[in-house]
Amino acid sequence: MRGTDRKLLLCMMLAAAAGIGLHGAFDRWPSIVTEFFAPVNESLWEHVKLLFWPYLLTGLYLTGIGRWSTAPWLASLLLSCTLMLPLGWMIHKYMTANTIIGHLILYGLLIVLQYALPDLLPLGERWTGLLSAGVILLCGMIICWTIQPLNHPLFHDLSLADTFFRLPC
Repeated sequence: MRGTDRKLLLCMMLAAAAGIGLHGAFDRWPSIVTEFFAPVNESLWEHVKLLFWPYLLTGLYLTGIGRWSTAPWLASLLLSCTLMLPLGWMIHKYMTANTIIGHLILYGLLIVLQYALPDLLPLGERWTGLLSAGVILLCGMIICWTIQPLNHPLFHDLSLADTFFRLPC
C-alpha cells in the first residue's frame, strides 16, 4: 500500500471516529460552539454535520498533500451530505424494527463513498468555483438551520415522531 493510500485510509477512519464522537458531543458539552458541529437532536438534518465537518477537515488535508484534486473532493462532500437526507428518511420510514442499525450502516456506507468518489469523479478544476460556492452554501445552511430550524420533518427529532406529531409518510 502506498503512503498516500495509507493516509487516505487513516483519514477515513479518523473521520468516521470523529463523526461518531460528534454524535454525543452536544449532550455531553452543551454550548453554542458544540451545537454548530454536533447534532442537537436526532433529526436527519442534524446528522449531516457528522458527515460534513470531519470530511471537510480531512479533505482539506488530503487535497493539501496532493492526494485529491479540489473539484472531485468538493463534489463528494456535497453528494454524500445530500444523500444522507433521502436515504436516512427511507431507513426511518421502512425499517420499523431497528432503525439505529440502518442509520449506522448508512453512515458507514456514506463515509466510504466520501473517500472513494474523489478518485472516481472525472471533474476538472474548472468546477472548483461552483462546487466551493455549494459547500459554502451548505455550511451556511448548517449554521442558520442550527440556530433556527425549519418547520419540516427533516428538522424534527425522529426519535419523538410517534410521540408528538405524525410524519407525512
